[in-house]
Amino acid sequence: MRTARTISFLLLLIAGGLMAAISPSWPAAVVVIDHGWHTGLVIRRGDIPDGLWPEHREAPAGEYLEIGWGQREFYQTHGPSLLQALRAALWPAPSVLHLAGFSGSAQDMFPNSEWEVLEVDAAGMARLARYISDSYERDPSGKVKRLGTGLYGDSRFFAGRENFHLFRTCNVWTARALRLTGCPVDTGVMAANVMSSAARCAAHAQ
Repeated sequence: MRTARTISFLLLLIAGGLMAAISPSWPAAVVVIDHGWHTGLVIRRGDIPDGLWPEHREAPAGEYLEIGWGQREFYQTHGPSLLQALRAALWPAPSVLHLAGFSGSAQDMFPNSEWEVLEVDAAGMARLARYISDSYERDPSGKVKRLGTGLYGDSRFFAGRENFHLFRTCNVWTARALRLTGCPVDTGVMAANVMSSAARCAAHAQ
């Protein structure tokens, strides 16, 4: 199963590279990553539509970006405590975006994570880019707020606009993003809901 998805991912990247110069509407590969309890997205920088998510240029360098969203204090803490986890779930609190830049495949970057590869057309990528851009908190001048070094690799935290709470978790944020790409996602706040829906969308596209 993992081998078949890897081949699919590689073929999609090759096809994208060949067709990028021909048409702006070729399917892009968006990878949905499951880190166990937390889901995020991986997007190739070259697939980001011009002008719709300009803040990505402030993220670490790399061919790809992994984007995660979560509770600000909890997400930025290395080895968070049970008390912090309960507080993150039960009380609304500010959010944060975590962006990691890397080159090579998502599978090499996150060898211990589960993942699904989705094809997303130009309209879906435009909606996704706007959604991510709208997730940042901005200062009065409109600039995004950097919060420091991220958790792994070359990564960085940025302040998020919406509050995190029990019914707006990292997985809810990812589910909303996937719906904008055209992938219907089950309701629920667990990573399993997101990944099972992404698997169905990936299978349907084959």
